[in-house]
Amino acid sequence: MDAMEVVAVIILIVAIIILVYYYLLNSPGSMSKLRSYVPTTADAHMNEILGKSNDTGYDIPKDDVPAEKEESESMGKRIKIKLSDIDSAINTDAFSNKIDAFLDEKSDELIKSWSLATTDDLEELQTKFSQTTSNVDKLDKDFNEFRKTSEEFQKATEEKLNDLDKRIESLENN
Repeated sequence: MDAMEVVAVIILIVAIIILVYYYLLNSPGSMSKLRSYVPTTADAHMNEILGKSNDTGYDIPKDDVPAEKEESESMGKRIKIKLSDIDSAINTDAFSNKIDAFLDEKSDELIKSWSLATTDDLEELQTKFSQTTSNVDKLDKDFNEFRKTSEEFQKATEEKLNDLDKRIESLENN
């Protein structure tokens, strides 16, 4: 067998395993049969280690459990809690609901810390923009009026200067 054939066979095996896994997940009858064959704990004595009741129906007293077992019990509970958190996080609806709740709680803090704009900010900016454009239009109108009056003033001044130049020339020629 070539290397390519080996890789193709491995890919096919993985694909078949994935298909069987999803088939088992989606068919409740087969999952119940599978759960009856597979034990819920990895070790037959796991209940004893965790301090739960064993097959006889009585609880193991905490005084009889050594310190190492108490530590493993707390670690087991921690891992169990973490795994339950992961299982709930796999559900995208629950995860998105958690994100929405977090954003609802912390929205004001997020807006301030990330310098985000809200609809109120946008409305305020729109009013400022409309005021600014009206002020710019008014300034443009005033400037155009000033330009007209300054052109008229320049013409009147040039006429007066030309008239003065003519008088000076006539006085010099006399």
